[in-house]
Amino acid sequence: MHYDVIGYKSILEAPHRLTDCEEAQGELLRIFDAEGQCIAVFSWGAISLPLDLREELADLVGHEIAVLRLDGRYHVRVVDDA
Repeated sequence: MHYDVIGYKSILEAPHRLTDCEEAQGELLRIFDAEGQCIAVFSWGAISLPLDLREELADLVGHEIAVLRLDGRYHVRVVDDA
């Protein structure tokens, strides 16, 4: 018998989904689509975001950014430490 098996992805490899009042910050290295989500990759790991943020994030690749989830909405900003 042959069974289809869904590939296992450890919790360390899976993109993190921000909880309410949680912020992710760092240099945005790249973004891509996966399973109907926008995955934002940073040097420390990846987060899973709604697909409608993809266009906004595409212009920010290579920049230091912060993504805050507040009351179920995502707020994206460029970090300027000057």
